[in-house]
Amino acid sequence: MKRSILILLVTVVLILPVAAQATVYEYSSDHYRVVSELSEENARLTALEMEAMMNLYNDHFHFHVDQLPEKLRVRVFATKSRYDTYLRRLIDESRNGFVYLHYGDPAKSELVGYSANDPDLRKSMIHQGFVQYFRSFIPDPPLWIREGFAVFFEDSRYDSDFDAAIYQENVAWLDTLKSITDGSAGLTPLSLDEMLTIDLDTARERIDVFYPQAWGMVSFLLNSENQDINRILWDSLSALSADADIEENEQAVINQAFAWVTEEDLVGDFLSYSTERRSFRGWVEYGIERYNAGNLDGAEQAFVKALKLNAANYVPHYYMGLINYERQNYTLADYYYQTALETGADEPITLYALGVNAYADNRFDDAVTYLEMTVDRNPEYREKAEDLLVRIRG
Repeated sequence: MKRSILILLVTVVLILPVAAQATVYEYSSDHYRVVSELSEENARLTALEMEAMMNLYNDHFHFHVDQLPEKLRVRVFATKSRYDTYLRRLIDESRNGFVYLHYGDPAKSELVGYSANDPDLRKSMIHQGFVQYFRSFIPDPPLWIREGFAVFFEDSRYDSDFDAAIYQENVAWLDTLKSITDGSAGLTPLSLDEMLTIDLDTARERIDVFYPQAWGMVSFLLNSENQDINRILWDSLSALSADADIEENEQAVINQAFAWVTEEDLVGDFLSYSTERRSFRGWVEYGIERYNAGNLDGAEQAFVKALKLNAANYVPHYYMGLINYERQNYTLADYYYQTALETGADEPITLYALGVNAYADNRFDDAVTYLEMTVDRNPEYREKAEDLLVRIRG
């Protein structure tokens, strides 16, 4: 009897850990091995997205991805609590997003996170996914290169229809960078020498200036119209060695890329670049200002640049509709108004604009439809819409 009870207890103890484990699904692609607790489809789609992002990264860096010694590992947990438990066991802390765990043995390194449907989590996955990609080839790069490019790619997205990563410029740090460089933020910028040689502890202590400046350096060196400036970045990347530690790589970058340029001139060009750059909000405000001044060409140029930064916001679409209406490009105006509606524009205002546009284009049936919808949805525009309806029906 006692022996039977003992065997039963041992059996229960052995079964409990197994029962506590979640079901996992694994999918291997050309360069990734994904383990997901969510579903087999999640594992597959995550691998495809990571492959697409790798292709985007490699358009800039041209690493020999087919020579990777191991497939890059990605682990996705079903819940934040399971993710926290796993991380605490490895690094004795938790995180609010994805984290790349780097080891000397590539087979142990992995990108770890949890369900990435939230936009901020997806940014984190892309950020840390870039770090995983880059450190798989250059284990110890200078921090400004590693983190600057990680932020640079953060707003990129995966288009499953085309199985491709679409680059979207990230200018989230632009206004912060401007406030640092013009002194309005009350923060002391890092000097060029400090940026080139910053260590992880200092970067964490100065995180409020490090990330804006790291993004700014990469954006400046990549996008400057001066090819000599562009060359600094490519020389920096060429100087990196997979066998060097971080201090050796930092010194190689300084010697091979920055030694021949005058710091005063480079910093001056950087300040000019950051001052002249506009964020999405900056281009929208400038476009509205130009539109109100009657400068349709200037307004259009501003809104086109705003759309390149954020095509999901309705404001540039709505103003492009107004601009094309005034130019009597009614078909194009209709397109932009419709797109504004799809991206969240105020319905009554936009429906009224569609009605006025259709009336000017002699599409009276469409005009009546839009104007009647306006009357039903907003008393503020009812009188204007009814006046135009009387004119059409009369």
